[in-house]
Amino acid sequence: MALLPIPFLGDLRPRAAALITCWLAAHAAYLGAASTVLRRGGAQEPARPGRGAGAAAGGARRRSGTLGLLLGVGLLTRIALVPAVPTLSEDVYRYLWDGRLVASGLNPFAHAPTDPSLARREDALFRRLNHADLPTIYPPVAQFLFAAAAAIRPDPIAWKVLLLALEGLSLAALAALLRRRGLPAERLLLYYWNPLVIVESFGSGHVDLAIAAFLLAALALSDGCRRAAAGVLLGLSIGVKYVSGLLLPYWLLRRRFRLPLVSLAVLALSFAPFVGAGSSLWSSLAVYSRRWEFNGLFYPLLIKIGVSGDAARAVLAVALAGAVLAISLRARSASGAALAGFTALALLSPTLYPWYLVPMAALLPLHPDAGLLVFTGLVPLSYAVLPDYAARGVWRLPAWVPWVEYGGLAAAWIAAAAFRRAPRPVSDGPTRGRWIVPQRRENRRGT
Repeated sequence: MALLPIPFLGDLRPRAAALITCWLAAHAAYLGAASTVLRRGGAQEPARPGRGAGAAAGGARRRSGTLGLLLGVGLLTRIALVPAVPTLSEDVYRYLWDGRLVASGLNPFAHAPTDPSLARREDALFRRLNHADLPTIYPPVAQFLFAAAAAIRPDPIAWKVLLLALEGLSLAALAALLRRRGLPAERLLLYYWNPLVIVESFGSGHVDLAIAAFLLAALALSDGCRRAAAGVLLGLSIGVKYVSGLLLPYWLLRRRFRLPLVSLAVLALSFAPFVGAGSSLWSSLAVYSRRWEFNGLFYPLLIKIGVSGDAARAVLAVALAGAVLAISLRARSASGAALAGFTALALLSPTLYPWYLVPMAALLPLHPDAGLLVFTGLVPLSYAVLPDYAARGVWRLPAWVPWVEYGGLAAAWIAAAAFRRAPRPVSDGPTRGRWIVPQRRENRRGT
Protein backbone atom coordinates (compact mmCIF):
# COMPACT_ATOMS: atom_id res chain seq x y z
CA MET A 1 0.00 0.00 0.00
CA ALA A 2 3.01 2.31 0.37
CA LEU A 3 3.08 2.55 -3.43
CA LEU A 4 -0.40 4.09 -3.66
CA PRO A 5 0.79 7.72 -3.15
CA ILE A 6 3.06 7.50 -6.22
CA PRO A 7 0.42 8.46 -8.82
CA PHE A 8 -0.32 11.62 -6.80
CA LEU A 9 3.30 12.85 -6.80
CA GLY A 10 3.05 14.15 -10.36
CA ASP A 11 6.31 14.41 -12.27
CA LEU A 12 8.57 12.01 -10.40
CA ARG A 13 11.87 13.36 -11.71
CA PRO A 14 12.15 16.33 -9.32
CA ARG A 15 10.41 14.28 -6.62
CA ALA A 16 12.71 11.27 -6.77
CA ALA A 17 13.37 11.44 -3.00
CA ALA A 18 9.64 11.04 -2.25
CA LEU A 19 9.40 8.22 -4.79
CA ILE A 20 12.36 6.37 -3.29
CA THR A 21 10.93 6.81 0.23
CA CYS A 22 7.62 5.23 -0.81
CA TRP A 23 9.44 2.51 -2.72
CA LEU A 24 11.72 1.56 0.18
CA ALA A 25 8.77 1.46 2.59
CA ALA A 26 6.88 -0.80 0.19
CA HIS A 27 9.90 -3.03 -0.28
CA ALA A 28 10.41 -3.38 3.46
CA ALA A 29 6.82 -4.59 3.78
CA TYR A 30 7.37 -6.89 0.81
CA LEU A 31 10.47 -8.45 2.40
CA GLY A 32 8.54 -9.04 5.61
CA ALA A 33 5.71 -10.75 3.73
CA ALA A 34 8.16 -12.79 1.65
CA SER A 35 9.97 -13.91 4.80
CA THR A 36 6.66 -15.05 6.32
CA VAL A 37 5.75 -17.04 3.21
CA LEU A 38 9.16 -18.72 3.05
CA ARG A 39 9.23 -19.55 6.77
CA ARG A 40 6.05 -21.58 6.36
CA GLY A 41 8.01 -24.23 4.53
CA GLY A 42 9.18 -25.16 1.09
CA ALA A 43 6.44 -27.61 0.18
CA GLN A 44 2.72 -28.03 0.37
CA GLU A 45 1.40 -29.06 3.77
CA PRO A 46 1.20 -32.85 3.85
CA ALA A 47 -1.94 -34.63 4.93
CA ARG A 48 -1.88 -35.63 8.61
CA PRO A 49 -3.15 -39.00 9.79
CA GLY A 50 -6.48 -38.75 11.56
CA ARG A 51 -7.49 -35.41 10.15
CA GLY A 52 -11.09 -35.41 9.12
CA ALA A 53 -12.55 -34.18 5.88
CA GLY A 54 -13.79 -31.02 7.63
CA ALA A 55 -10.34 -30.10 8.90
CA ALA A 56 -8.84 -30.70 5.48
CA ALA A 57 -11.53 -28.57 3.86
CA GLY A 58 -10.90 -25.82 6.42
CA GLY A 59 -7.20 -25.85 5.61
CA ALA A 60 -7.98 -25.61 1.91
CA ARG A 61 -10.30 -22.66 2.55
CA ARG A 62 -7.61 -20.86 4.57
CA ARG A 63 -5.04 -21.38 1.82
CA SER A 64 -7.54 -20.19 -0.77
CA GLY A 65 -8.32 -17.11 1.32
CA THR A 66 -4.62 -16.30 1.72
CA LEU A 67 -4.04 -16.66 -2.00
CA GLY A 68 -7.08 -14.51 -2.74
CA LEU A 69 -5.78 -11.76 -0.44
CA LEU A 70 -2.34 -11.98 -2.03
CA LEU A 71 -3.72 -11.61 -5.56
CA GLY A 72 -6.27 -8.96 -4.56
CA VAL A 73 -3.70 -6.63 -2.95
CA GLY A 74 -1.33 -7.05 -5.89
CA LEU A 75 -4.07 -6.36 -8.43
CA LEU A 76 -5.35 -3.33 -6.53
CA THR A 77 -1.89 -1.77 -6.48
CA ARG A 78 -1.45 -2.39 -10.20
CA ILE A 79 -4.80 -0.85 -11.07
CA ALA A 80 -3.94 2.22 -8.97
CA LEU A 81 -0.75 2.80 -10.98
CA VAL A 82 -2.16 2.14 -14.46
CA PRO A 83 -3.55 5.71 -14.90
CA ALA A 84 -0.28 7.31 -13.71
CA VAL A 85 1.56 9.31 -16.38
CA PRO A 86 5.02 7.71 -16.90
CA THR A 87 7.70 10.24 -15.93
CA LEU A 88 10.58 8.07 -14.69
CA SER A 89 11.26 6.94 -18.25
CA GLU A 90 9.96 7.90 -21.68
CA ASP A 91 10.39 4.42 -23.16
CA VAL A 92 6.64 3.80 -23.29
CA TYR A 93 6.21 6.67 -25.74
CA ARG A 94 8.73 5.05 -28.06
CA TYR A 95 6.78 1.80 -27.79
CA LEU A 96 3.62 3.58 -28.89
CA TRP A 97 5.39 5.46 -31.68
CA ASP A 98 6.82 2.20 -33.04
CA GLY A 99 3.46 0.48 -32.62
CA ARG A 100 1.67 3.21 -34.53
CA LEU A 101 4.15 2.86 -37.41
CA VAL A 102 3.74 -0.92 -37.52
CA ALA A 103 -0.05 -0.64 -37.37
CA SER A 104 0.18 1.75 -40.35
CA GLY A 105 2.33 -0.67 -42.34
CA LEU A 106 5.61 1.23 -41.85
CA ASN A 107 8.92 -0.27 -40.74
CA PRO A 108 10.27 1.26 -37.49
CA PHE A 109 13.69 -0.30 -38.16
CA ALA A 110 13.95 1.59 -41.46
CA HIS A 111 12.83 5.00 -40.19
CA ALA A 112 14.12 6.99 -37.24
CA PRO A 113 11.38 9.27 -35.86
CA THR A 114 13.26 12.29 -37.21
CA ASP A 115 13.21 10.87 -40.75
CA PRO A 116 11.81 13.67 -43.00
CA SER A 117 9.36 11.18 -44.51
CA LEU A 118 7.63 11.02 -41.12
CA ALA A 119 7.43 14.78 -40.58
CA ARG A 120 3.66 14.80 -40.91
CA ARG A 121 3.45 12.42 -37.94
CA GLU A 122 5.16 14.81 -35.54
CA ASP A 123 2.71 15.36 -32.71
CA ALA A 124 2.50 15.23 -28.91
CA LEU A 125 3.70 11.63 -28.94
CA PHE A 126 6.72 12.57 -31.07
CA ARG A 127 7.69 15.29 -28.61
CA ARG A 128 7.94 12.73 -25.80
CA LEU A 129 10.38 10.45 -27.64
CA ASN A 130 13.92 9.77 -26.51
CA HIS A 131 16.73 9.16 -29.02
CA ALA A 132 14.47 10.17 -31.88
CA ASP A 133 17.48 10.23 -34.23
CA LEU A 134 17.81 6.42 -34.01
CA PRO A 135 15.64 3.67 -35.50
CA THR A 136 13.98 1.38 -33.01
CA ILE A 137 16.07 -0.96 -30.90
CA TYR A 138 13.18 -3.21 -29.86
CA PRO A 139 12.95 -6.67 -31.52
CA PRO A 140 10.05 -7.78 -33.75
CA VAL A 141 7.83 -9.52 -31.18
CA ALA A 142 7.93 -6.38 -29.06
CA GLN A 143 6.90 -4.44 -32.19
CA PHE A 144 3.83 -6.65 -32.64
CA LEU A 145 2.83 -6.01 -29.02
CA PHE A 146 3.34 -2.27 -29.46
CA ALA A 147 1.19 -2.36 -32.58
CA ALA A 148 -1.58 -4.22 -30.75
CA ALA A 149 -1.75 -1.49 -28.10
CA ALA A 150 -1.41 1.38 -30.57
CA ALA A 151 -4.17 -0.05 -32.75
CA ILE A 152 -6.54 0.26 -29.78
CA ARG A 153 -5.22 3.65 -28.67
CA PRO A 154 -1.69 5.13 -28.78
CA ASP A 155 -1.80 5.90 -25.09
CA PRO A 156 0.19 4.55 -22.11
CA ILE A 157 -2.99 3.29 -20.44
CA ALA A 158 -3.82 1.02 -23.39
CA TRP A 159 -0.29 -0.38 -23.26
CA LYS A 160 -0.43 -0.97 -19.50
CA VAL A 161 -3.77 -2.78 -19.82
CA LEU A 162 -2.13 -5.07 -22.39
CA LEU A 163 0.67 -5.74 -19.90
CA LEU A 164 -1.94 -6.51 -17.24
CA ALA A 165 -3.46 -9.13 -19.54
CA LEU A 166 -0.03 -10.59 -20.35
CA GLU A 167 0.71 -10.88 -16.65
CA GLY A 168 -2.13 -13.38 -16.39
CA LEU A 169 0.10 -15.69 -18.43
CA SER A 170 2.93 -15.15 -15.93
CA LEU A 171 0.71 -16.02 -12.98
CA ALA A 172 -0.74 -19.12 -14.63
CA ALA A 173 2.71 -20.38 -15.60
CA LEU A 174 4.17 -19.67 -12.14
CA ALA A 175 1.25 -21.43 -10.46
CA ALA A 176 1.76 -24.49 -12.67
CA LEU A 177 5.51 -24.55 -11.99
CA LEU A 178 5.01 -24.22 -8.23
CA ARG A 179 2.38 -26.97 -8.21
CA ARG A 180 4.54 -29.32 -10.26
CA ARG A 181 7.47 -28.79 -7.89
CA GLY A 182 5.37 -29.26 -4.77
CA LEU A 183 5.83 -25.65 -3.61
CA PRO A 184 3.07 -23.58 -2.00
CA ALA A 185 1.11 -21.26 -4.26
CA GLU A 186 1.65 -18.45 -1.72
CA ARG A 187 5.14 -18.10 -3.13
CA LEU A 188 3.53 -16.13 -5.94
CA LEU A 189 3.84 -13.22 -3.51
CA LEU A 190 7.59 -13.08 -4.18
CA TYR A 191 6.73 -11.94 -7.69
CA TYR A 192 3.29 -10.37 -7.42
CA TRP A 193 4.05 -8.07 -4.49
CA ASN A 194 7.51 -7.02 -5.62
CA PRO A 195 7.41 -3.20 -5.83
CA LEU A 196 9.94 -3.17 -8.67
CA VAL A 197 7.64 -5.28 -10.84
CA ILE A 198 4.64 -3.11 -10.02
CA VAL A 199 6.23 0.32 -10.50
CA GLU A 200 8.29 -0.50 -13.57
CA SER A 201 5.51 -2.42 -15.33
CA PHE A 202 2.37 -0.50 -14.37
CA GLY A 203 3.80 2.88 -13.45
CA SER A 204 6.37 3.24 -16.22
CA GLY A 205 4.99 0.56 -18.56
CA HIS A 206 8.26 -1.19 -19.39
CA VAL A 207 8.07 -4.08 -21.83
CA ASP A 208 10.26 -6.34 -19.68
CA LEU A 209 7.18 -7.86 -18.07
CA ALA A 210 6.37 -9.43 -21.47
CA ILE A 211 9.81 -11.10 -21.49
CA ALA A 212 8.93 -12.72 -18.17
CA ALA A 213 5.43 -13.77 -19.28
CA PHE A 214 6.61 -15.67 -22.36
CA LEU A 215 9.66 -17.09 -20.56
CA LEU A 216 7.63 -18.45 -17.63
CA ALA A 217 5.14 -20.01 -20.04
CA ALA A 218 8.04 -21.63 -21.91
CA LEU A 219 9.46 -23.03 -18.65
CA ALA A 220 6.07 -24.41 -17.62
CA LEU A 221 5.62 -26.15 -20.98
CA SER A 222 9.19 -27.46 -20.90
CA ASP A 223 8.62 -28.91 -17.42
CA GLY A 224 5.60 -30.69 -18.90
CA CYS A 225 7.78 -32.12 -21.70
CA ARG A 226 6.00 -30.06 -24.36
CA ARG A 227 9.25 -28.85 -25.84
CA ALA A 228 8.07 -27.71 -29.27
CA ALA A 229 5.41 -25.48 -27.70
CA ALA A 230 7.96 -24.32 -25.13
CA GLY A 231 10.28 -23.41 -28.00
CA VAL A 232 7.61 -21.20 -29.52
CA LEU A 233 7.14 -19.32 -26.24
CA LEU A 234 10.87 -18.98 -25.68
CA GLY A 235 11.24 -17.61 -29.20
CA LEU A 236 8.57 -15.02 -28.40
CA SER A 237 10.42 -14.08 -25.19
CA ILE A 238 13.69 -13.61 -27.09
CA GLY A 239 11.79 -11.58 -29.67
CA VAL A 240 10.66 -9.11 -26.99
CA LYS A 241 14.23 -8.55 -25.82
CA TYR A 242 17.18 -10.71 -26.65
CA VAL A 243 18.15 -11.41 -23.02
CA SER A 244 16.16 -14.67 -22.87
CA GLY A 245 18.62 -16.04 -25.42
CA LEU A 246 20.96 -16.59 -22.46
CA LEU A 247 18.93 -19.73 -21.77
CA LEU A 248 19.55 -21.41 -25.15
CA PRO A 249 22.92 -22.98 -24.17
CA TYR A 250 21.23 -24.81 -21.30
CA TRP A 251 19.24 -26.97 -23.72
CA LEU A 252 21.89 -27.14 -26.43
CA LEU A 253 24.48 -28.55 -24.02
CA ARG A 254 21.99 -31.24 -22.98
CA ARG A 255 21.34 -32.11 -26.63
CA ARG A 256 17.69 -31.17 -26.36
CA PHE A 257 17.81 -29.53 -29.75
CA ARG A 258 14.12 -29.27 -30.56
CA LEU A 259 13.34 -26.50 -28.10
CA PRO A 260 16.18 -24.09 -29.04
CA LEU A 261 15.78 -24.78 -32.76
CA VAL A 262 12.06 -24.00 -32.63
CA SER A 263 12.88 -20.84 -30.64
CA LEU A 264 15.36 -19.64 -33.25
CA ALA A 265 12.92 -20.46 -36.05
CA VAL A 266 10.17 -18.40 -34.36
CA LEU A 267 12.61 -15.52 -33.86
CA ALA A 268 13.71 -15.66 -37.50
CA LEU A 269 10.10 -15.69 -38.73
CA SER A 270 9.27 -12.68 -36.58
CA PHE A 271 11.88 -10.67 -38.49
CA ALA A 272 10.26 -11.43 -41.86
CA PRO A 273 8.02 -8.31 -42.02
CA PHE A 274 11.00 -6.05 -41.24
CA VAL A 275 13.87 -7.45 -43.37
CA GLY A 276 13.56 -4.55 -45.79
CA ALA A 277 15.38 -2.40 -43.22
CA GLY A 278 18.63 -4.28 -43.94
CA SER A 279 21.47 -3.38 -41.60
CA SER A 280 19.23 -0.91 -39.77
CA LEU A 281 17.70 -3.92 -38.01
CA TRP A 282 20.75 -3.90 -35.76
CA SER A 283 22.08 -0.33 -35.95
CA SER A 284 20.51 0.97 -32.73
CA LEU A 285 21.47 -2.20 -30.85
CA ALA A 286 25.06 -1.63 -31.97
CA VAL A 287 24.93 1.97 -30.74
CA TYR A 288 23.54 0.80 -27.39
CA SER A 289 26.24 -1.85 -26.96
CA ARG A 290 29.04 0.64 -27.77
CA ARG A 291 27.87 3.77 -25.95
CA TRP A 292 25.40 3.10 -23.15
CA GLU A 293 26.62 2.78 -19.59
CA PHE A 294 24.79 3.45 -16.34
CA ASN A 295 24.85 1.99 -12.84
CA GLY A 296 27.03 -1.01 -13.75
CA LEU A 297 29.20 -2.83 -11.24
CA PHE A 298 32.41 -3.82 -13.02
CA TYR A 299 32.45 -1.44 -15.99
CA PRO A 300 33.22 1.71 -13.97
CA LEU A 301 35.83 -0.21 -11.97
CA LEU A 302 37.61 -1.23 -15.17
CA ILE A 303 37.48 2.35 -16.44
CA LYS A 304 38.98 3.64 -13.17
CA ILE A 305 42.00 1.37 -13.50
CA GLY A 306 42.69 2.65 -17.00
CA VAL A 307 40.97 0.12 -19.25
CA SER A 308 39.45 1.74 -22.33
CA GLY A 309 35.69 1.66 -22.82
CA ASP A 310 35.82 -0.75 -25.76
CA ALA A 311 38.25 -3.06 -23.98
CA ALA A 312 36.14 -3.03 -20.81
CA ARG A 313 33.05 -4.01 -22.80
CA ALA A 314 34.96 -6.80 -24.51
CA VAL A 315 36.23 -8.14 -21.17
CA LEU A 316 32.74 -8.11 -19.68
CA ALA A 317 31.26 -9.79 -22.77
CA VAL A 318 33.81 -12.60 -22.52
CA ALA A 319 33.14 -12.91 -18.78
CA LEU A 320 29.40 -13.13 -19.43
CA ALA A 321 29.89 -15.82 -22.09
CA GLY A 322 32.00 -17.83 -19.66
CA ALA A 323 29.48 -17.38 -16.86
CA VAL A 324 26.58 -18.49 -19.07
CA LEU A 325 28.52 -21.55 -20.21
CA ALA A 326 29.34 -22.52 -16.60
CA ILE A 327 25.75 -21.93 -15.52
CA SER A 328 24.40 -23.99 -18.41
CA LEU A 329 26.68 -26.90 -17.51
CA ARG A 330 25.92 -26.87 -13.79
CA ALA A 331 22.27 -25.83 -13.56
CA ARG A 332 19.81 -28.45 -12.32
CA SER A 333 16.81 -26.78 -13.93
CA ALA A 334 16.08 -24.42 -16.80
CA SER A 335 14.50 -21.92 -14.41
CA GLY A 336 17.63 -21.99 -12.24
CA ALA A 337 19.77 -21.43 -15.32
CA ALA A 338 17.57 -18.49 -16.33
CA LEU A 339 17.79 -16.82 -12.92
CA ALA A 340 21.56 -17.31 -12.70
CA GLY A 341 22.00 -16.05 -16.28
CA PHE A 342 19.98 -12.90 -15.61
CA THR A 343 21.98 -12.33 -12.43
CA ALA A 344 25.27 -12.66 -14.30
CA LEU A 345 24.01 -10.23 -16.93
CA ALA A 346 22.96 -7.71 -14.27
CA LEU A 347 26.39 -7.85 -12.60
CA LEU A 348 28.47 -7.79 -15.79
CA SER A 349 26.50 -5.38 -17.96
CA PRO A 350 27.77 -1.78 -18.26
CA THR A 351 24.14 -0.67 -18.04
CA LEU A 352 21.62 -1.59 -15.37
CA TYR A 353 18.30 0.22 -15.20
CA PRO A 354 15.84 -0.95 -12.52
CA TRP A 355 13.35 -2.41 -15.00
CA TYR A 356 15.99 -4.80 -16.33
CA LEU A 357 15.41 -6.87 -13.18
CA VAL A 358 11.73 -7.60 -13.83
CA PRO A 359 12.38 -11.01 -15.52
CA MET A 360 14.72 -11.90 -12.64
CA ALA A 361 12.06 -11.00 -10.08
CA ALA A 362 9.58 -13.24 -11.90
CA LEU A 363 11.77 -16.28 -11.16
CA LEU A 364 12.17 -15.65 -7.42
CA PRO A 365 9.09 -17.71 -6.39
CA LEU A 366 10.85 -20.76 -7.87
CA HIS A 367 14.32 -19.93 -6.53
CA PRO A 368 14.13 -17.55 -3.55
CA ASP A 369 17.44 -15.76 -3.11
CA ALA A 370 18.02 -13.38 -0.20
CA GLY A 371 20.48 -11.23 -2.12
CA LEU A 372 18.24 -10.78 -5.13
CA LEU A 373 15.17 -10.14 -2.98
CA VAL A 374 17.07 -7.28 -1.35
CA PHE A 375 18.70 -6.10 -4.59
CA THR A 376 15.37 -5.55 -6.37
CA GLY A 377 14.58 -3.00 -3.66
CA LEU A 378 17.96 -1.24 -3.79
CA VAL A 379 18.36 -0.77 -7.55
CA PRO A 380 15.63 1.92 -7.61
CA LEU A 381 18.08 4.12 -5.68
CA SER A 382 19.56 4.81 -9.11
CA TYR A 383 16.62 7.16 -9.68
CA ALA A 384 18.56 9.58 -7.46
CA VAL A 385 20.09 10.70 -10.77
CA LEU A 386 16.82 12.33 -11.87
CA PRO A 387 16.53 15.60 -9.86
CA ASP A 388 19.77 17.04 -11.25
CA TYR A 389 18.84 15.83 -14.70
CA ALA A 390 15.42 17.48 -14.52
CA ALA A 391 16.84 20.76 -13.13
CA ARG A 392 20.13 21.14 -15.01
CA GLY A 393 20.28 18.41 -17.63
CA VAL A 394 23.16 16.70 -15.77
CA TRP A 395 23.04 12.90 -15.87
CA ARG A 396 25.36 11.90 -13.03
CA LEU A 397 24.67 9.06 -10.62
CA PRO A 398 25.57 9.97 -7.01
CA ALA A 399 28.69 8.05 -6.00
CA TRP A 400 27.03 6.48 -2.95
CA VAL A 401 24.31 4.73 -4.93
CA PRO A 402 26.31 1.78 -6.38
CA TRP A 403 27.94 1.22 -2.99
CA VAL A 404 24.53 0.81 -1.35
CA GLU A 405 23.05 -1.25 -4.19
CA TYR A 406 25.84 -3.74 -4.71
CA GLY A 407 27.03 -3.60 -1.10
CA GLY A 408 23.51 -4.51 0.02
CA LEU A 409 23.45 -7.40 -2.45
CA ALA A 410 26.79 -8.73 -1.19
CA ALA A 411 25.81 -8.28 2.47
CA ALA A 412 22.54 -10.18 1.95
CA TRP A 413 24.35 -13.02 0.19
CA ILE A 414 26.95 -13.23 2.98
CA ALA A 415 24.29 -13.16 5.70
CA ALA A 416 22.29 -15.88 3.93
CA ALA A 417 25.38 -18.06 3.58
CA ALA A 418 26.22 -17.60 7.27
CA PHE A 419 22.66 -18.48 8.25
CA ARG A 420 22.73 -21.68 6.20
CA ARG A 421 25.94 -22.78 7.93
CA ALA A 422 24.80 -21.92 11.46
CA PRO A 423 23.59 -24.71 13.77
CA ARG A 424 19.83 -24.59 14.30
CA PRO A 425 17.68 -25.49 17.32
CA VAL A 426 15.38 -28.46 16.88
CA SER A 427 12.78 -30.04 19.06
CA ASP A 428 11.37 -33.55 19.12
CA GLY A 429 8.83 -34.12 21.85
CA PRO A 430 9.72 -32.81 25.29
CA THR A 431 13.42 -32.32 24.50
CA ARG A 432 14.28 -28.63 24.02
CA GLY A 433 17.41 -26.81 23.07
CA ARG A 434 19.07 -29.45 20.90
CA TRP A 435 21.18 -28.07 18.06
CA ILE A 436 22.05 -29.64 14.76
CA VAL A 437 24.28 -28.58 11.90
CA PRO A 438 22.68 -28.99 8.46
CA GLN A 439 24.22 -31.93 6.63
CA ARG A 440 26.23 -31.20 3.50
CA ARG A 441 24.58 -32.54 0.39
CA GLU A 442 26.48 -35.06 -1.64
CA ASN A 443 25.72 -33.27 -4.88
CA ARG A 444 26.18 -29.52 -4.60
CA ARG A 445 26.04 -28.91 -8.33
CA GLY A 446 23.38 -26.62 -9.62
CA THR A 447 22.24 -23.06 -9.73
